[in-house]
Amino acid sequence: MVLELIRFALVVAVLVAIHRGLDWYLRHDTVRRLEKEHARGEGGALTREDYVARGLARYERSWEKRLLLAVYVVPFLVMAALLVLAQSGWRP
Repeated sequence: MVLELIRFALVVAVLVAIHRGLDWYLRHDTVRRLEKEHARGEGGALTREDYVARGLARYERSWEKRLLLAVYVVPFLVMAALLVLAQSGWRP
């Protein structure tokens, strides 16, 4: 039982690391894109920091941010499906 808990904790730790890495990358890419847009003259009278802050606020509410939750959901759905198949006696 302890071994299964350790494996589960390791899987969760790996998924958290993947999620944080992807979130960091997407935020970094968004900031870089927003800074380029501001340098081209978009954003009107807003300062670069304000323009980037507004863009990051939009990112926090975006589908990309919500889609990152699939990093947690998809592996557990696959594991649950495999467990159900294994319990049912299905063989490929």
